Amino acid sequence: MFKRLLLTCMVIIAALLTTGCDNTILLNNLSQEQANKVLAVLQQHNIASQKSGSLKEGYAITVPKSDTTTALSILNQYQLPAKPEVQISQAFPDNALIASPQAERARMLSLQEQRLEQSLKIISQVVNARVHVSYPLNDNTFITDPPAERVSILITYSGSLNENMFISKIKTLIKNGLANVRFEDISVVLFQAPPLQYSAPTQGAQPFITPWLYALCGVLLAALLAGGSVLYLLVKKQRPETAQELTPQDPPAQEEKPV
Repeated sequence: MFKRLLLTCMVIIAALLTTGCDNTILLNNLSQEQANKVLAVLQQHNIASQKSGSLKEGYAITVPKSDTTTALSILNQYQLPAKPEVQISQAFPDNALIASPQAERARMLSLQEQRLEQSLKIISQVVNARVHVSYPLNDNTFITDPPAERVSILITYSGSLNENMFISKIKTLIKNGLANVRFEDISVVLFQAPPLQYSAPTQGAQPFITPWLYALCGVLLAALLAGGSVLYLLVKKQRPETAQELTPQDPPAQEEKPV
């Protein structure tokens, strides 16, 4: 009976652990920055995602199997994990032996593009943003007659907004962030993000196995082991007495009568 009780306890613990490990690896071999961005976006959409790994081996993102389709839809909309962006400043390294005025100007514009993109992504409705500034291609033109800069902004947004008011605010931000840019030379193109492929999230989208559940399983296992041990000792103690009662006794010796 003791062995049967112990076997039942092990089956219960194994079932709990198997249920809690019902996750799937969504992404792997990510850098720390990529993993943190993916983790933040998924958790903002109520996806119980987890990060594991190390800086040397790369990081992985795991999600519940039931949320895999939703997570992939979110990553596709936000274009994650983000690939290293191509920057104009890479074509004009700062350690070049001869730095032309054109190279210095291009490097500065590239940095301004990145900063403006970061500012646009802070806006709650903005899903993704790209800023493109026209670059001078001719050294002589740049030195003698610097052309007016033109700026193009591509924005993907979610939710509802007043597009005319939104575009006006974006143009004001860009005009004040760049020198030598006229308001009419700024173009803003908006695209609404497609709806996500996911239904209403289940309540409490958290991993099934949590620290308190581990503790509960430990207490349950300890209680079952203690109860089984006490039951085993009681059964073992009663066996000799039972055996003694069942042992047949010799009949009493009869006294011989004198003849």
